[in-house]
Amino acid sequence: MEEPEKSCRKKSWMIDPGKCTGCRTCEVVCSITHSGELDPGKSRIRIVKWEEKGIDVPVVCQHCDVAVCMENCPTGALSFDDFSGSVLYRKDNCIGCKLCMLSCPCGGISLDKDGGVLKCDLCQGQTYCAQFCSAGAIAYVTHDQASERCRKEAAAALVRGAAVLDQKGS
Repeated sequence: MEEPEKSCRKKSWMIDPGKCTGCRTCEVVCSITHSGELDPGKSRIRIVKWEEKGIDVPVVCQHCDVAVCMENCPTGALSFDDFSGSVLYRKDNCIGCKLCMLSCPCGGISLDKDGGVLKCDLCQGQTYCAQFCSAGAIAYVTHDQASERCRKEAAAALVRGAAVLDQKGS
């Protein structure tokens, strides 16, 4: 008999900027969850407004398998949790050097105005930002679900492309 899954490491973020409305509910929920106050400046997820393209992009720590932020942290304030698959932050070990933030390839770490850094901790597996995203722009899904979604989107793009070619050929 196969053992039940003991880790959520087989999950990853699926961010769809095309669905993001820029409502910032994710930032509000995150700040309330982590600081007990409605202060988007204390959120671990940020909405980046890309004016030229007219889109809003949710940016959050990706909890990379090869975490450059963790590798560059000189004090061990960042560590990998094998059970959750997340990169954990320990404020007590942080010296505020910002190397983690500067080395993060996806911009998922920001500065806390009270000292230290802000980075996603997956809400201990609850991922409230995804739960409260009414537009469906943020999801924390299994790798199988992410692969399936990517395959469907690729297939839809091929069908759209074929339809355009058919129209041009007629």
